[in-house]
Amino acid sequence: MFSVNTNLGAMAALQSLNVTQMALKETQNEISTGKKISSGSDNPAVYSISQTMQANVAGLSAVSDSLNFGASVVNTAQSATSNIATVLTQLKTTITQGQQTGMDATTLNNSIKQMLSNIDKFAQSATFNGVNLTASGTSGVGATDYKMSVVNDVAGSTIDVSSTDATSNGVTFTGSDSTGLSLTGLSVTSTGKELSFANNTAPVQDDYLSVTAGTKTYAFIMSDGSAANTMPQKSDATHINTLVNFATTDSTGTIMSKIASAMQSQGFGATVTNTGKLDITGNNVSAVSLSGFTGAGSAAVTSISGTTSAIATVDAAIKQLNTNSAYLGAKAATITGMATFTSALSSSLTAGIGALTDADMAAESAKLQSLQTKQSLAIQSLSIANQQPQSIMTLFR
Repeated sequence: MFSVNTNLGAMAALQSLNVTQMALKETQNEISTGKKISSGSDNPAVYSISQTMQANVAGLSAVSDSLNFGASVVNTAQSATSNIATVLTQLKTTITQGQQTGMDATTLNNSIKQMLSNIDKFAQSATFNGVNLTASGTSGVGATDYKMSVVNDVAGSTIDVSSTDATSNGVTFTGSDSTGLSLTGLSVTSTGKELSFANNTAPVQDDYLSVTAGTKTYAFIMSDGSAANTMPQKSDATHINTLVNFATTDSTGTIMSKIASAMQSQGFGATVTNTGKLDITGNNVSAVSLSGFTGAGSAAVTSISGTTSAIATVDAAIKQLNTNSAYLGAKAATITGMATFTSALSSSLTAGIGALTDADMAAESAKLQSLQTKQSLAIQSLSIANQQPQSIMTLFR
């Protein structure tokens, strides 16, 4: 049927052209953006997933920054600790020289004071962007916290790194006191105390050993777990109580080792000697007394002085610093491992986003050529269809 009102051919050609134009527009958009999904209208589900993944990548970037910062802080602390270890080695050499007859004690002690000062300088200078893990809380250092938290995932979980305090005599933290390396008052004539128990000495619940060091008194209170301790010593800023857990079946040697460990936790140099005695040094120890500890011969406290006590103090400091170094090393390894994992995870997520949303440019190029050809043909077809009503005029000639 011929009609001037309805041109079915033109309508079909126009519809085909419109479809081709829409497809061409989509292809050109994918080529210009490089993405096959760049908005929610392209594919709502995939777009939502990709946006969530993109947010995680952004979060991982912040996590990476936090881990890099944490690694720098710990590395700074490790560097200071390494230098302090060198000073302690020199310190032990100097004190050992004090055993040599004819050595001037005053000269050696002046040298020791200088070394202790160097230790404090290393510890107090190990600050990275206001955070110090070797002397936190020290005036002028700029940090008051004694723990650093490093964000290690997008959920906000943290790796906590506590200060190891490598100063010679300890600093005051926010809410906590530290004894540092317990080298206060160290000299070639430093004194200490030696404790010996008879083999059948038997402590019971609430027996305690009291140690006076400087302005503080430390009570090491025995606890066999049979009941709650009554804590016979008062507890305040200058009176520190520490429980020593033991079993009633423990030997005297085992009990002494447990007391030594408790003392070491408070910064003392506490060593069980080859003869079964307990040497207590550091922190300006001036007196040791016992309450309880019954048994034949019970216990005896004697003084040790000179190089023996000084070397024991330095040995305890070296042991403490080694513990600090091992702790910092473990934290550094954890942070470095998480940084590596975070980088790999970010790369994986980025690759995943690309797989979901990136356009295949080779395929899109071929598609563009095809659509441009179809567009040309559709336009030509529409032109032909538009000329078709003109043939009606021949009917009226």
